[in-house]
Amino acid sequence: MNLIFAALLVFFVASSGQSPELSLPPQLSGKAQVLMAGDPDYGRAAVGSAVKPAGRGGVSAAIVVRITEDIPVYRMWNGPGKKDARGNTNRLGGWWSYDPPRGPVSRYRSDYEICLTWNELAWVATCTLKTGAVVAIGPGQSVSAETCGDATGKENYPANAVGWQTYVDQPWARGAEFACPPDSSDYAADPEDIGKAR
Repeated sequence: MNLIFAALLVFFVASSGQSPELSLPPQLSGKAQVLMAGDPDYGRAAVGSAVKPAGRGGVSAAIVVRITEDIPVYRMWNGPGKKDARGNTNRLGGWWSYDPPRGPVSRYRSDYEICLTWNELAWVATCTLKTGAVVAIGPGQSVSAETCGDATGKENYPANAVGWQTYVDQPWARGAEFACPPDSSDYAADPEDIGKAR
């Protein structure tokens, strides 16, 4: 009976996107609580949108957490001068980091598997995940040249078990859980050390 229960538990966890091997990173100790798939708030993390197959980006596996203390999160973006056809910037996308950006932009791009066509990584935004926010976190998944749209086959990124990402589903619609100051608070990053302003 216990073997059947264990097999069902593994199936349930795997089908929910939750990984039994992952645990809360030390950076979030005391600031977040891991939610199991049966928790009523679990679905708010949109794990299915975060976890992707190899070569497609996103995260390779995820745990869902409820934030228990306001924490800063960081996102690199194209900057206020780059807008799409609808007049929007890419400042409030779904992918964030709870670790402050630092080091050369090329290393950040590789560590977080970010294709050149997805993001110029020119500016840094610092926003806040508020107490009660529910998000998915996990190690970065690999990205293939095909996913990057690179016909030469050169631009691709391996999975990164160390550089975890934070997926905030539709951050622009989560005012009670997610707060960003005006983009005038952001800075244009120095490409040699993105932790500093240019």
